[in-house]
Amino acid sequence: MSGGRARLVVVVLPATLYFFSYFHRVAPAVVAADVMRAFGITGASLALLAAVYPYVFAAMGLIAGSLADGVGPRLTLTAGGVAMAFGTALFGLAPSFGVAVAGRLLMAVGASVILISWLSLIAAWLRADEFATAAGWTQTVGNVGGLAASLPLALLVEAAGWRETFVLIGAATLVLALVVLVIVHDRPPGAAPPPERASLGSVLAGMGRVVANARSWPPVLAAAGMFATVVTLQGLWGVAWLTQVYGFGRVSASSMMALLGLGVGIGAPLAGFISDRWRRRRRTFVVFSGFYAAGWLVLATGGDGRLDREWLAPFLLLMGIAAGGLALVFACVREVNDPARVGLSIGFCNMPIFFGFGLVQLASGMVLDARWQGLAAQGARVYPPGAYRTLFALCLGIAVAAALAATLVSETRGRGLAPNSA
Repeated sequence: MSGGRARLVVVVLPATLYFFSYFHRVAPAVVAADVMRAFGITGASLALLAAVYPYVFAAMGLIAGSLADGVGPRLTLTAGGVAMAFGTALFGLAPSFGVAVAGRLLMAVGASVILISWLSLIAAWLRADEFATAAGWTQTVGNVGGLAASLPLALLVEAAGWRETFVLIGAATLVLALVVLVIVHDRPPGAAPPPERASLGSVLAGMGRVVANARSWPPVLAAAGMFATVVTLQGLWGVAWLTQVYGFGRVSASSMMALLGLGVGIGAPLAGFISDRWRRRRRTFVVFSGFYAAGWLVLATGGDGRLDREWLAPFLLLMGIAAGGLALVFACVREVNDPARVGLSIGFCNMPIFFGFGLVQLASGMVLDARWQGLAAQGARVYPPGAYRTLFALCLGIAVAAALAATLVSETRGRGLAPNSA
């Protein structure tokens, strides 16, 4: 296999596993009614089932990074894929809600190592000035997985049943994990030998250095603010906002929110390409996060119905493109930490990002409930336009803080900096 073809295969093949990693992040929304009916659970229990995912990701960040650095990304990817496959099948076969939660937990543990291992492979196989672009494309793949977990998943569930669907997906994931094991290699032929496998003590010391490095934090905080707010809109309250304030039907509102995800899928590789071409990480991050915050300003002032319906589709697409700038976090953090510990550096990103995601989603529900005026339809609360305006104001504040954090990102010009360099 030629060098160029080998690079393509090694970089692209793990995308199939990350597709399913992201797919499972949003899949519970489609099978919510089926799962509640099968196990006789409440909405709170269903929320617990869904919440397993982000909190496992937060807890596994540095562990996944140390595995990618220690045993190598190929074996970590394979193990993650196998765990995700068995967790998915267990979820589909679960005889009780407790077993379903266990399946979801195993699924999340496996999924949590996929992106970190994939980015470690990208760092080993691609040039430094290609990394941010490739990291952006990973978010495009993820958003395609998220889109597949909407209408396509719903159609498959209608045709085969939700249990059979998840067992089938688990089997497909297992096959992909084994293909990765056979075909993928940690490093290109002729590359410098990898560093010696780290001892537990050196891994723990490496974790401490990444966390203690002040340069690690600004890009992570910027990305955390952008990710938490865009997912809160796209994945939690966006459809309710469009149906309750603008009168869209559920299908139309879901399609409108899909434009936000499409925008992220476009914006992430675009931001990476621009920052690679300009060799300006901070400037690109500031521009994208600034436009993203401006989008929340529009929603905070006009999202109560004053923003014309005709402008909603292009607006949400553009806002998603701006949000795609959050993918720069991986290059920014990688380049200010030890180049021999790429997995740890990237794994660190997941901890505050997913922890912040969980906090903002919790806060968003509290804000809306505080402004609820007692109206309900078919058992679901109907919030007034002013409640959404308050929520959007909260998200605006978080987005502005993210943009300010982006101004503190260390400018690496696409090259690695020593963690303690000036």
